[in-house]
Amino acid sequence: MFLLLILLFTFGYVLGYFFGNVDTYGVSKTVGWAYNISNNVVLTSIIFFCSQILFILTYFILFLLKRKTNYYVSLAHFELIILTLYLMSSENFTAALIISLISLMALFVNIFKSKKEIKSPQTSFRAKAL
Repeated sequence: MFLLLILLFTFGYVLGYFFGNVDTYGVSKTVGWAYNISNNVVLTSIIFFCSQILFILTYFILFLLKRKTNYYVSLAHFELIILTLYLMSSENFTAALIISLISLMALFVNIFKSKKEIKSPQTSFRAKAL
């Protein structure tokens, strides 16, 4: 899951770099050309950005501890991340905030359902015999 997240963010960065619409955000009432950031755009963006860093670090730690995550929860979590990215790109920030919080819950479920990978002694014995 860790490598899948790294691949996802690299792909998203490349797509955003080449095809993204770059907007300037700030509070500038006198000039009148900056966007207002007093709505939940900032809150949703901060929660999404911080949760993505949390996802990467958590799955990296699980990867280093050689813990196996639940396949179906990981797949659902990946789909929630994609759905959040889609909702943020379509500027539906309230739904993106809700899906981002559900994605955090999926991360915690995945942590609690992760299992340590244990090699059975019989498989290592077979490998030595061959």
